[in-house]
Amino acid sequence: MCASRTPRTRRAALRAAGLALGGTTALAACNGSAGEQAAPAASLDKPARVVWFNFEGTGVNLEGNNKSIETFKAKFPNITVENAAQPEAGNAYYAKFFSLVAAGTAPDLAEGSARDVADLVARKLVLPIGRYVTRDKYDLSDFVPRALDQYRIKNDLWALPRDFPNRELVYNVTAFQKAGVPLPASDWKNPNWTWDAFLDAARRVTAADGSVFGFNTGKGIRQWAVWVWGNGGEVFDETKLECTLTQPPAVEALQFLQDLIHKHRVWPETPPQGRNFQNGGIAIQETAPIMLGNVRRGVADKFTWDAVMHPRGKNGKYVAAGGGAGWNIGASTKVPDATWELLKHISSQAEQLQLCGLGATIGSRRSVMTNSCFVQSPPEHIKLFVDGSDYLHIDPRVPNWDEVDTIMNEELMALWSGQKPAQQVAASIKAKVDPVLKKPVG
Repeated sequence: MCASRTPRTRRAALRAAGLALGGTTALAACNGSAGEQAAPAASLDKPARVVWFNFEGTGVNLEGNNKSIETFKAKFPNITVENAAQPEAGNAYYAKFFSLVAAGTAPDLAEGSARDVADLVARKLVLPIGRYVTRDKYDLSDFVPRALDQYRIKNDLWALPRDFPNRELVYNVTAFQKAGVPLPASDWKNPNWTWDAFLDAARRVTAADGSVFGFNTGKGIRQWAVWVWGNGGEVFDETKLECTLTQPPAVEALQFLQDLIHKHRVWPETPPQGRNFQNGGIAIQETAPIMLGNVRRGVADKFTWDAVMHPRGKNGKYVAAGGGAGWNIGASTKVPDATWELLKHISSQAEQLQLCGLGATIGSRRSVMTNSCFVQSPPEHIKLFVDGSDYLHIDPRVPNWDEVDTIMNEELMALWSGQKPAQQVAASIKAKVDPVLKKPVG
């Protein structure tokens, strides 16, 4: 659901809740399968209560969701929606979610992400919604196709996307110009923004006294896998359930990242306190659309900045990471039709525009992504984030994801610290991850 969680805690919550595949405590009430047809819609004039569980319990996200509930109530006065919003994603969110499932009080509608879908489907905790799309002839044409595709598994659709952001780079135009660095073409069709061009730029804008670093990014899978993908590699073979990081394009990408830290010294393993893009201490920074408002406020008029794609490796093409979050219907809901109506409502153009206007989302519909609520400057090339939807590599969808993610994070520490070369780290990840991919879920 969200990359910020600690995987082991989520798995502990699963075990404590008795939700391993094959368990019966929480699965007894599950209904539906991918091949079934939806029953005729129940009367929506009857009283119903829908519990909406999400990790948007603060700020503009909470404000926007509450407004969506108000407009839904105006359409369906007999349906009461409880906004069971949590303060944030992470351990507490997952612990609460699985405790509700174990107690037989699972929410009707919940927030999730593509990387969890394989586990949730395997545990039969979510309801396939393709049947409702077909029954109601629900028009999906405005959604970005790949935003929907990331929630397709076993020939069915398991969620509607809340948003479909892709993570790109922002860079200090003023710093580039002072260092005499040619500005990169923020154009997905221009092939010239390569690793070599990126490295040259990062070196030239890095200050010898350490006051400015050329580059910074996070160390989650969306931050490092994009370099693997952009070099023509893959992290997993999802059909064979094998880790593919030992293949040459992936090893080359991981080694390039390590070299940015320890050989070229343009990326600090841990940025010094107070050093960030907004104050000019970082010249190139990876970011997501939801952070652009913060960047605008933080930079203000200190310097000019813009956005550009992640560079492509010599073996690859431009690729974006991201994918956002989506809404899935709980398999044990007793009010599927009311929940489906709420899901359609919060996924509608009107409600996505409402959230976009608050600065809470880029949306998952083309008509929202291209609306002035998102398309504003700076950066000058804001449309890069819109067009990037066509280049987005969705998150891995493999079983036992949390355990796999934990292993990768632990092994990658040796890459970031420089203790082991990429080939050795990749081999260690594969040796530990492959057995996990093939064991029963749970």
